[in-house]
Amino acid sequence: MLSALVESLPTGLLQALLAIPVIAGCLYYSALAKNMRLSGGCVDVHHFDLPDLLMGSVLALHFGWTGWLALQHPDSAPEMRVENLRNNLVFMLLVLALVFGFAALRRLPLGQAFHLSLGAIAQSPLRAAIALGMALPLIWAAGLIWENFLQSPSREQSLVSLFRASAESGDWSVVRLVSLSAIVQAPLVEEILFRGYFYVTLKRYTGTTIAALCVSSLFALCHGNLGVLPGLFILSICQIIALERFGSLWVCIGMHACFNSLSLLLLYMESQGWLPH
Repeated sequence: MLSALVESLPTGLLQALLAIPVIAGCLYYSALAKNMRLSGGCVDVHHFDLPDLLMGSVLALHFGWTGWLALQHPDSAPEMRVENLRNNLVFMLLVLALVFGFAALRRLPLGQAFHLSLGAIAQSPLRAAIALGMALPLIWAAGLIWENFLQSPSREQSLVSLFRASAESGDWSVVRLVSLSAIVQAPLVEEILFRGYFYVTLKRYTGTTIAALCVSSLFALCHGNLGVLPGLFILSICQIIALERFGSLWVCIGMHACFNSLSLLLLYMESQGWLPH
């Protein structure tokens, strides 16, 4: 019934209705960005210095190079298996432990340095939900424009293919493992590394704009899939603006977790035939 209603709408009216949330998202993040420019943002950069710039550069080079190779040879990428997923989960946790250990050896206050104050957790879910809700139309619009530009569907992410196949076959152990990786591990590890460490460190030496553009480009690139590049870039920009506005990485973690949860929910519904492919 909903699809029939949408199809019955005049094209101009349909485009106008679809443009409303996009405009609202633009206005919301423009207001946050303006506030950030006026106040200088809430991100404190004085904890990280040259050793962190060097450490971050090495890690960023690894992630960027891996993603670049995946983009250059999409058809040669190995099929994602449970063993690969487990190995990647362990590797990312080891990288996180390395970064935390490096900071702890220099006696940095981890909660303050990475903007993970426990006192900000209570307010973060609502802030994350609102920030993601305003970002989703922008992500959707960027993806739609990019898809039309490519003129051909890009290859599906290997993790998405694994989740889809497992959901269709009823392999719940794999579904739970993918969900754990996407909803818990990825938001925690990736946000601490990209927004909490790379961005904060780079901001100290390059300023907000260059740091945001570089980290967001790296974040999109490291996923190694052409089709998701603009969407992930926009998501990262929105997360950085939210981080600067609220001063808490928990908001970014919440946005990331909700985004992945929604993606998996829609993918599951599609795999069960509840949504069109």
